[in-house]
Amino acid sequence: MKILVTAAAGHQGKLLIPKLSAAGHRVRAARKSPGREAELEALGAEEVVAGDLADVETYCQALDGCDAVYHIGPGGILRERDSGLAMIEAARRCGTRHVVLSSALYTNVDIIQHRYKGDIEEKLAESGLNWTVLKPTNFMMTEVHIYPVLKTGKLPEWRQTPPGWRENLIDVEDIAEAAATVLSEGERHYYANYDLCGPDRLTADQTARILSRLLGREISLVYWSPDDMLAFFGADETPTPESKHQSDVFRSIARWYSQHEFVGNPNTLEWLLGRRGTGFEEWARRTLKALDAI
Repeated sequence: MKILVTAAAGHQGKLLIPKLSAAGHRVRAARKSPGREAELEALGAEEVVAGDLADVETYCQALDGCDAVYHIGPGGILRERDSGLAMIEAARRCGTRHVVLSSALYTNVDIIQHRYKGDIEEKLAESGLNWTVLKPTNFMMTEVHIYPVLKTGKLPEWRQTPPGWRENLIDVEDIAEAAATVLSEGERHYYANYDLCGPDRLTADQTARILSRLLGREISLVYWSPDDMLAFFGADETPTPESKHQSDVFRSIARWYSQHEFVGNPNTLEWLLGRRGTGFEEWARRTLKALDAI
């Protein structure tokens, strides 16, 4: 089977491509901009294409000849909704057998990027295509949960939540494994919405204590505003429509998370994986060892 993977060099794509290739699938990797072709080919991509996938004609060219697509709409980009809707129209025109959408947990809540993803889900349900929607919770991310800790000794918390409020996180490796299963098994997963959550419901304090134990030194919490987060991730100093949208998204997330827990259920992920999902401590230990930090 030939599968198009979008946002191919991102968190999910670079983990999914080797799994699909190992399963015997042919992978076409798509990115917005040229570059990193050799890296993606080394991961197992047979072809690498570049172009603005918010444009229907460009998406059609990328999808032509593929049996399935794994569409990742990176959160925070200005044209995320346009890209998702272009994917649906392109899949119709190309007669794509199976569309798998990487969405998010709780697309019915008042967060900008969740509304965008919810709009795409709605149009996909109305499309007449064979589809599956994966709805992962927030990712365990080296950039968020490890690098700031190693650099500053503090774990950034960018939501002003009560001390006991919890959050489920998910290992992106688990998302990629689940996605590979769904794509490989195809029809068994048509018309399914799958909430994907790791097994732990942790408070920010509990997360910091896990990191303290692994590193052998106290890791404390520090509150970061949306502006602090944007600065850490290298936001443009000169405002652009894209950077303004990213700022609006961060503020939208921070506002909602300051009023609500973000928790889910791990059962669906466990069923897809055939095992327990990866917990935060297991992920953090693996990541820190890979960085020679422990």
